[in-house]
Amino acid sequence: MEKSDSLAYTTIAMNELGYSRREIGSITNKMLEIIENLPEKEAEDKADEILYDTP
Repeated sequence: MEKSDSLAYTTIAMNELGYSRREIGSITNKMLEIIENLPEKEAEDKADEILYDTP
């Protein structure tokens, strides 16, 4: 998935979950920072670790 696609889907989901525009902007900025500094495979592994509590 392209960076712009993932940001768009995340923005829509956060809006539907009731996040404020300020919160969405803050999270989007953090996502951009992480995208720039963490390779895709490492991000997938980290997300699995967070969701499934696996080391």
